Amino acid sequence: MSVLSRKRKFARWLLLLLAGASVLSAGCASRPVMQPPGSTEQACLDFYQAVDRAVEEHGVRDGAAPPVPGYPFLRQDRELASFAADARNDTLEQLHALDRQARRWELANLPRPARRSLALPAAQDQAVQDALDRCGGLLLAAVLRSDSPGGEELAALARPGDEYIGWHRVAGVYPISRWFIRAGVARWQQGVRDDFAAMPPERPAELRYQPALAESAATPSQLAGLVESAPRDAFDRPMPSRAQMQLLLAAYAPVIEIERDETHNRLGTPAWMDQELPGVLVDEPRVYHYVDHARFGGRGVLRLNYVFWFSARPRDHFLDLLGGRLDGMTVRWTLGPDGMPLLLETMHNCGCYHQHYPFRPLRPLERADYAEPPLVLPAPALPGSGQRLTLSLEDGTHYVKAVYLSGATESHARDYLLEAYDRLRSLEWNTEGGGRRSLFGGDGLVRGTERRERWLFWVSGVPEPGAMRQRGRHATAFVGKRHFDDPDLLDRIYHAPWRNGDGRAP
Repeated sequence: MSVLSRKRKFARWLLLLLAGASVLSAGCASRPVMQPPGSTEQACLDFYQAVDRAVEEHGVRDGAAPPVPGYPFLRQDRELASFAADARNDTLEQLHALDRQARRWELANLPRPARRSLALPAAQDQAVQDALDRCGGLLLAAVLRSDSPGGEELAALARPGDEYIGWHRVAGVYPISRWFIRAGVARWQQGVRDDFAAMPPERPAELRYQPALAESAATPSQLAGLVESAPRDAFDRPMPSRAQMQLLLAAYAPVIEIERDETHNRLGTPAWMDQELPGVLVDEPRVYHYVDHARFGGRGVLRLNYVFWFSARPRDHFLDLLGGRLDGMTVRWTLGPDGMPLLLETMHNCGCYHQHYPFRPLRPLERADYAEPPLVLPAPALPGSGQRLTLSLEDGTHYVKAVYLSGATESHARDYLLEAYDRLRSLEWNTEGGGRRSLFGGDGLVRGTERRERWLFWVSGVPEPGAMRQRGRHATAFVGKRHFDDPDLLDRIYHAPWRNGDGRAP
């Protein structure tokens, strides 16, 4: 066989594979569409479609929770999908609440003329949100009255697609390339284990950030009691009051130390520096927070998330594949049913370098149910009164060097403000025209933060490896599939300490 014939044969084989992947993707994307019961509901669906057209035309789609195909008044969410079969009506109401929240930010980011074109004559901008609320309520009521979608169908509707591009894996001959990637991941993990410490570094850090708030008088046991005694919703998720949640978020806010005092190491506030690219205002240090839940050992558990940003990860040299615009990290606490911390996690805001630090009595399974094993490292003791968790980060790379406990306040530390993460979904964009934009695109990525590592790791299927991205859009493994918001992540990695001998939760 000639070289040309072999090339043609390979090209035909590759095209068949790509075509097969496309057919499979199309099949998975095929979802039932709501059939409106009457003209009023149909008019509401038409109004939703008009709003969606404007959102897409102006590129202001919120990327946190994608719309449910066929149900434009619902949004998809991995956490809620895991509960769908158990509480259908409550799941639908929560998915609708997600849509209302997302549309609030989409309408805020939509140019004012576009909003007014959607509103009723002589009405103000708020009329669009009011009309969506009324229509959404009517459409939700229509679905709640019907038997469709059922529990299993709803779980499929509510679950977003995974954050991996299938045809990239096909084109990159993933069954072979995955072994090279896995070997590289194993080397990186071993290097982290060798360098990591659960104690203060020998050399004091030049930069130290601490939360700018008065120290709480609540003891660790009192904080745990807030969670343990909190009412639980239909999904068995603990729901502390707003005041209690603020107390918890303030108490668990971390101290952040970085080796050197350089601009690229300073915490800041993300902002649109111009109409093209975002940056970070380092004179305004902030840490953003949000709360979510997971299922573990048959129980719903509370998770506190803290997200902070740097202006860049500087490149060391021309061939550096990992440096680029913006960098950042997410710190997550998981609190058990008794309110005590179970697990600490850190992850860079690209979804990279996801690391676990389990507290006693949490124990890893002998073998985690993921193709790419998680990186599990020793945790410090639990914080006592007057102590805070402290992260020690490396200069430039912002890798975690150490996790330890330190005094809650230091006179030489810089204060940071705690802000709601949702503020990042609508930032000033065009100050002259009053325009606004989310930090994140509709695909969940932050514009301009692409890394050269994508040239190598695109074969993993991760979209734009190394780029910063929005919550709910973090793929955290190059081998297999894993997400930061997988609702069953804990069950696939750890033994639940409260499990009885028969495997049931008390």
